[in-house]
Amino acid sequence: MPYMKTQDFSMYYETIGTGPPVLLIHGLGSDHRGWEYQENDLKQHFRLVVPDLRGHGQSEGGFTDFIPAHQFAEDLDHLLTHLHLDRVRVVGHSLGGIVAQQFVLDFPHRVEKLVLVDTTPKVTEEIADVVLGWREAQLEGGNEAYFWATVRSGFTPQWVKNNPDIVNHLKERAADIKIEGVVAAGLGLAVTDLVDRLQEISAPTLILHGDRDGIINIKMGRLINKGIKGSSLHVFKRCGHSPTVEKRAEFNRALISYLKD
Repeated sequence: MPYMKTQDFSMYYETIGTGPPVLLIHGLGSDHRGWEYQENDLKQHFRLVVPDLRGHGQSEGGFTDFIPAHQFAEDLDHLLTHLHLDRVRVVGHSLGGIVAQQFVLDFPHRVEKLVLVDTTPKVTEEIADVVLGWREAQLEGGNEAYFWATVRSGFTPQWVKNNPDIVNHLKERAADIKIEGVVAAGLGLAVTDLVDRLQEISAPTLILHGDRDGIINIKMGRLINKGIKGSSLHVFKRCGHSPTVEKRAEFNRALISYLKD
C-alpha cells in the first residue's frame, strides 16, 4: 500500500486515473473512501490524489491531542513533493475544506483551482455544539451512536428514509473510525479562523453547499463566497452536509464541469 513517510507520520494515499492532478481532501472522521461516489466519474478525466489525513483512516502516527490546520496543510505539501506534483486542483469537503483554505493560503503556488464543499472559514459556536454532540454520543454509546448522531445532523431525514442501503454501507465504512484522531483534528480546527484572510485567496474558487446542511449552515458558504473575490457559489436544493452522497450525480457534473473548464 502507498505511504508517504515523514519523521513522525505515515500518510496513506491512493492515486487513481490519468489527466490533470486533482487533490481530494476528506472530512472529519472520514478517509479516502469519502470520495467513493466521485472516483469513477472523475478518474475518466483526472489523476486523483486521495489521501487519509493525519489521525484518519490508514494513516499512522503523528498526533497526540491537537492537530492544527497548518499541520494538515504541510502534510499535503509533502505529499505533492513525494508525488513530484507542482500544481493541483484542490477539492475539500467540510474539515477538508478548512484544510484546503489553509493549504491555498500557505502554499498558493500549489493550487490551480479550488473547490470548497460544505465548509467554513472558522468553527463557530454553532458548529462546535454539533461536533461536541457527536462526541457525547460516542462516549455514551460507542461508535455506532456516534455514527447515528452524524447521520441525523449530516443528511436530510427524507434522504435517510429513502436510502437505507447507502446508510447501512456508510455505517459499515464508519465502523473503524479513529475517534482519537477526530477529537485531535476537531480541537485543532476549533482555533482556526481564516475569515479575514479569505481576500488573500486568488485561485479560481467554486463553493458547493447543501441548502439544508445541519452541520455547517449555508451562511458559511455565502461568507466564503463574499470573501473570495471572483468565487462562485452553487447551492444544492433539499440537501444536507454531504452533496457528495445525497446529490452525487448533480455534484459530480458540477465538479467535473468546473475542474475541466
